[in-house]
Amino acid sequence: MGQAVGRQVSYIRSVVEHAIAALKNWTILSTGYRHRLNELPDTITLATKLELYRTGW
Repeated sequence: MGQAVGRQVSYIRSVVEHAIAALKNWTILSTGYRHRLNELPDTITLATKLELYRTGW
């Protein structure tokens, strides 16, 4: 049972690491967000959904 849990944790960790690597490639994170702040949550949600669609999740 310990190995199965370890595999699940490893899988989740790799997914998170890939997501962080993808975020680092986005220009918005290095240049800053220059639009209305009240629209930022919708922009993040849209970008997340597009990335999930692109990767087949």
